[in-house]
Amino acid sequence: MMKFKYLIVLMLISVLYSSCKQKPATEQPEIINPTIKNLVSAFGPNRMVRSVKQAKNGDILIASYTGVWRYDGKLFTNITTAISSPSFWDVLEDRKGNLWIGTKDSGIYCYNGTSFLHYTTRQGLASNMALHLYEDRTGNIWFSIGDGATKYNGKTFKHFTTKDGLPNDGVNTFMEDKTGKLWIGTRSDACYFDGKTFTVFKNKEGKPFYNVWSIVEDKKGNIWFGGAIIKEKKGSTIYLEGAPGLWRYDGSTYTKVSQMGAYNIIEDKNGNIWTTGAANPVGVGAWKLLRYDQNSLYNEKPTITEIASINNMLCMILEANDGSIWFGSGKGVYRWDGKTLTDFQRQEDQIYRIDNKESLVTWKGSMKLSFEDKHVGTISISKGELWVENSRLVGGEVEIDMNSMEYGDKKDKNTPIQHLKSADYFDVKKFPTANIVITNVDSVSANTFNITGDLTIKAVTHPVSFPATITIQNGIINTTAMLTIDRTVWGITYRSQKFYDQIADQTVSDEIEFILKIVAKK
Repeated sequence: MMKFKYLIVLMLISVLYSSCKQKPATEQPEIINPTIKNLVSAFGPNRMVRSVKQAKNGDILIASYTGVWRYDGKLFTNITTAISSPSFWDVLEDRKGNLWIGTKDSGIYCYNGTSFLHYTTRQGLASNMALHLYEDRTGNIWFSIGDGATKYNGKTFKHFTTKDGLPNDGVNTFMEDKTGKLWIGTRSDACYFDGKTFTVFKNKEGKPFYNVWSIVEDKKGNIWFGGAIIKEKKGSTIYLEGAPGLWRYDGSTYTKVSQMGAYNIIEDKNGNIWTTGAANPVGVGAWKLLRYDQNSLYNEKPTITEIASINNMLCMILEANDGSIWFGSGKGVYRWDGKTLTDFQRQEDQIYRIDNKESLVTWKGSMKLSFEDKHVGTISISKGELWVENSRLVGGEVEIDMNSMEYGDKKDKNTPIQHLKSADYFDVKKFPTANIVITNVDSVSANTFNITGDLTIKAVTHPVSFPATITIQNGIINTTAMLTIDRTVWGITYRSQKFYDQIADQTVSDEIEFILKIVAKK
């Protein structure tokens, strides 16, 4: 009987431990020391911007699907060019000055200004999805993981799910109020956490709020959030009482301030409330940046000023130190200075899109000692852009379709193309594309330039530099360039004399030559 009691106690301990899911860092985080020159541009990212924050030195930090960017007032610098292709979601500067970077599929990165520490499930995360980031007053870093919320205290990760009382595992936002309660918006009910218990917050009729994406506390201690009241739940079906809107909670009463959706909310220095949200409750069509005037916030109908209406999703809002309002969108980042709305994307007349029918990459390789045994073929360029400022090429991106690789002599029955596509070489099934990002273009003579950029093959990125002939006439860019690489730098080591003790005439040259013919048009 006594043994049976001990067994029950052990089972209870196991259940409690798995419920909180507190995990030590089982492996040391991977250290990434950047060897690639950061991409610097006068223009910001041109894809989805989920997060806009401000660093302690005043720089604007921008988390975009294309990378995490730092804007110093003049130039945008992609500080994550050393990290291979995750979808970046959020960025946070902690009290020590470290940057925490959340991704959709590659865990968490912590950047100290010199190197990145990379945390994944191997270091104790419950998931490699790490979206919304928040630092509480004690220095804990919180983030949503797609399957609950995680708190990192610098040593261990503690995971919270519905088993611990969280109303839903899809977490949208965190906000710690003046009393130390952590408010959490989820895809279902919203709640607050007092360090021990999760409490769903409800209106005076006891009905909870649904799908709360943003929560802020104003200077007076009111809680503002966007959401809709859940009328009732029947199984997996949720019935909403009216459309989502902007709400204010004063500690006892919930007031619906506006029917307009509130995806993100901030209070500015003057006490005005700003929101982003869809004009249409279902999220279709234009999204608006709105300002609710602080002088009429408590009126039945507050004064609302529409600052911007954009036919795209609008995300996080930031009030910078100079009073300007920044916000992210589905296509980049914007700034409102009180008079002018600035779109930091490249203007359409500065973008030349690559014509993939007229553009082509020719490759050449050979056996180490057999100069006659050369292999020649082609690869198609799938898409890309070249960027022009003041009639001069300044950058661009080129994506290469590795599946399109062909051997020059199609009649050769012993074509090596399948071997080149295999894991021995380019592993095309796993890595179907390669790409070149042009970071700098230096003039050598009239039409001759030296291009510097980053070449990614098999998810490995290294800097490259090569000569090119470039002409820009009548809205068309013609470029011919020759790039020679050492394939082993990208992890392609098959029959390389550097890595294997081969008979000399059986080794394969480490050099691969690429001739790029690129035609781009406005």
